[in-house]
Amino acid sequence: MSERSWQVIVIGAGPSGMMAALKAREGGASVLLLEKNPAPGKKLLLTGHGRCNLTNCTIPDTFRERYFENARFLNSSFHTFSPQDVCDYFSSIGVSTHEEDSGRMFPDAQKSRAVLDALLKKLDSEDVEILCDTEVLALSPKEGKEGETFWEVQTGKGTYYGNCVILATGGKAFPQTGSTGTGYQLARSMGHSVTPLIPSLSPLYLSGFDGKSTEAGISSEEGDEILSGLTLEQVRLTLLVSEKTVAKTEGGLLFTHQGISGPSAMRLSRYLPEGKEKSLYEDGKVRVQVHFLPELREETVEEKLLGAMTSEPNRAMRNILHSLFPLPERLIGQVLFKAGGDLPANQVTKMVRKKIVSGLCATTYTVSHPAPWEIAYVTRGGVNIKEVDPKTMQSKLAPKILFCGEILDIDGDSGGYNLQHAWASGFVAGQTASTLSMMPQKMINAQNAL
Repeated sequence: MSERSWQVIVIGAGPSGMMAALKAREGGASVLLLEKNPAPGKKLLLTGHGRCNLTNCTIPDTFRERYFENARFLNSSFHTFSPQDVCDYFSSIGVSTHEEDSGRMFPDAQKSRAVLDALLKKLDSEDVEILCDTEVLALSPKEGKEGETFWEVQTGKGTYYGNCVILATGGKAFPQTGSTGTGYQLARSMGHSVTPLIPSLSPLYLSGFDGKSTEAGISSEEGDEILSGLTLEQVRLTLLVSEKTVAKTEGGLLFTHQGISGPSAMRLSRYLPEGKEKSLYEDGKVRVQVHFLPELREETVEEKLLGAMTSEPNRAMRNILHSLFPLPERLIGQVLFKAGGDLPANQVTKMVRKKIVSGLCATTYTVSHPAPWEIAYVTRGGVNIKEVDPKTMQSKLAPKILFCGEILDIDGDSGGYNLQHAWASGFVAGQTASTLSMMPQKMINAQNAL
């Protein structure tokens, strides 16, 4: 067992932790980076489907929309380390970037491994010591001879001491990468509160998606193709809980064998009932409504359809829909089958026509249950941001304790937003920690009194 002292100890070698360690070292502090996995950056390798969506250059224009109710907390850190700063930083360590659709920034190498390797090389060149396979078990405040506060960090491999400690342990999403929520226990031990934790950016599981039910997307009982694997570029989704609209989203949609995924569905997942409200799923009170033609009002769709049916009464409804709306064959087939309207126009009743319109504009599915943590990309909830200074990432409750990354109650949309938060909060936390770790206790006390 070993006992050593450092000016800054960073717990967690994910994106925010590595950035925090680098920035603290740049400020002149000695830095120890602890990681419970066998190697750093395991979750980073999964980002952007293995291509690492580093940031999004549409910030700050999309700021409030993409970071939801706690977006304001990020104002200061994003001003300090903006998306452009992120790209410039990675360029400086050998990772050039390019912009793709919707402002998403990717490394030119198109590999997350290139980003991780560059960070590890930089950490090595800056003499940041990394200890892997080292899980932190407890944090305890200690007082030095001059009255200064420092922290005892207990691990399974030894005890370490740091003037400052940065918690960058991540959330609960993808626990197979090491994000098991242990950081929340450490935060609570220091008096911090943790808001309810909900899997976010995850697919939606829908009832009946078993390959047998027509709700699962079967276009006929004879076994025509199902919707699984079908991608739509733009839809509107509405989440209904006990008949009340909880949230609406727009974006791409992917039908899977278990339900729906894609940006629009995954964004909606953060609003699903959890905890005591889980019984709502059993009662069928959690539903999602899909509008396949979001640019058109339902009344407009009906007018266009009625006009085409009147002008070409002998034409098959399938062909009419194809000529009017840019929708895939499988989807049109399913809508007609469920409405009972795969007929010539002159044989379609008013009731059936309205069912077809409803199928295009308000197809409703029942959500069977929330997705497990193992397939959620992000954690909604975390350390209460009211207890953290957004300008410094320092705890308001525990001296010289700082937070960064997903452990905080901040979650962003897909498209580079969560990594931008990781880089920026890590940058600020490391910058603050390097200053605090070398500042006399009397000066720290004076600052805290202001």
